[in-house]
Amino acid sequence: MAENSSIRSLAEAGHLAHHYRAASPAERRALRAAAAEIAGRIVFHRVTRPMEHRRRHRACASGVRHLEPDCLDRYHDDVDGVLDDLFAHADRPIANLEGWITARLRRSTVDAHRRRRGERGAQQRPRPPAWLIAELGGDPWRVELARAILEWVGVEATAGRSIWPLTAWTERRIAVTGEHDAGEAAVAAEVEAVLATMRRRRGWYEKNVERPLGRKEAAVWFPAGADDGEPEPLALVPPYERDDAELRALAARAIELIAARLARDEKAADVVPEVLAAVFGELPAAHGLDRVPGADRGGPEEVVALIAEPARLRRVIATVVRLLGGRAEP
Repeated sequence: MAENSSIRSLAEAGHLAHHYRAASPAERRALRAAAAEIAGRIVFHRVTRPMEHRRRHRACASGVRHLEPDCLDRYHDDVDGVLDDLFAHADRPIANLEGWITARLRRSTVDAHRRRRGERGAQQRPRPPAWLIAELGGDPWRVELARAILEWVGVEATAGRSIWPLTAWTERRIAVTGEHDAGEAAVAAEVEAVLATMRRRRGWYEKNVERPLGRKEAAVWFPAGADDGEPEPLALVPPYERDDAELRALAARAIELIAARLARDEKAADVVPEVLAAVFGELPAAHGLDRVPGADRGGPEEVVALIAEPARLRRVIATVVRLLGGRAEP
């Protein structure tokens, strides 16, 4: 929390960018970690969650801990993009750090996305060139499919055992054409037809499709129950009982710390969010490693999300004060 205060103080003074550039590597890491606590919540609620809802990844949309590996990578990429933008441009006084980050959120994440695409050798703004549109006969779906191919080769996401995300593209085909009779096999054939058209200009194809596509890593994923010769470990208690026990232990620790600080006449409005963020936001590195990504529901990160919403935070503070006998000022 001390680094968090330091970030805010430097931002308010207009010295954050300069201080970061002059800092040692260790101090830069500390500053980025502190800024990530602030930026991470904004990115998840304003970028990641809406995107996961559009992808119909309901589990991923419920919290950072539930993000599947590819979705988590995208989240971290977006946070890194926001941090790069913050430490490059926070050279004037910033009274409201969350507001400043939010105002630049789209620009910082889009710029970072384009920069990553460029590093992979892909087009930063994927668009089918005029010659390709002409050779595809101007067909709206095939032109859209060409654009989707150029977009896909420049991202790190994978499509499991397939090279192309045929399920998503089949849904997109329905939206573009209004036809519901074409399945993934038909879309796969259309992908090959578009690729064959692209290959007519071999140099362009190698630069814009083949080279970035070759940098993708194959996804390695073994679903639960796969026949790998290893039996599933025997769980002595069901996962929900372990979750409940963990939450009770964290809550008890938080109440203990809050009571101690309130006894020193600190204000509940300051103490409660700081303690909750510290206790529920700093879990052991091994937490959740025994779960399939996205399999669990609820958890400590929902408590951290509560304190980011002023109305709900006020109710939490009032509840804590009531539990402690109303000894403190809100």
